Amino acid sequence: MLIVPKLKPNTPTLMDGEVRLFKRKHSKVWQIAFTLDGRQVRVSSKKRILNDAMAAACEIYLDYRFRQKNGLPVISKRFADVAALCRATMKQQLDNGVGKKRFRDYIIVIEKYLARCCQTNENSHQIASAA
Repeated sequence: MLIVPKLKPNTPTLMDGEVRLFKRKHSKVWQIAFTLDGRQVRVSSKKRILNDAMAAACEIYLDYRFRQKNGLPVISKRFADVAALCRATMKQQLDNGVGKKRFRDYIIVIEKYLARCCQTNENSHQIASAA
């Protein structure tokens, strides 16, 4: 269940309330917050002026939505997600006849060694968080 934060009456919102702007304590720049794929995303606008921050917020939000629609990693910084994206891109290029021959070797390495390594790290993380 997604918990939507209670907004102050003067909280600037965009995109029908999907995107919220706020300032953190002791900060002069506006922060952007929105929910994507059930996960909260918070990004700095790097802007001090509200109108500039609103324009940046729209651009950043639309960029994240573009990534989501095109199957690109939206929020993830995990190696396994990046490796999976690389593998899929190389396989697609090979299937289309434009990939390099060495892509087959790279795919094998990702599947045989890196995927196994990432699964082991995920399992140990899950075990540690369950304890």
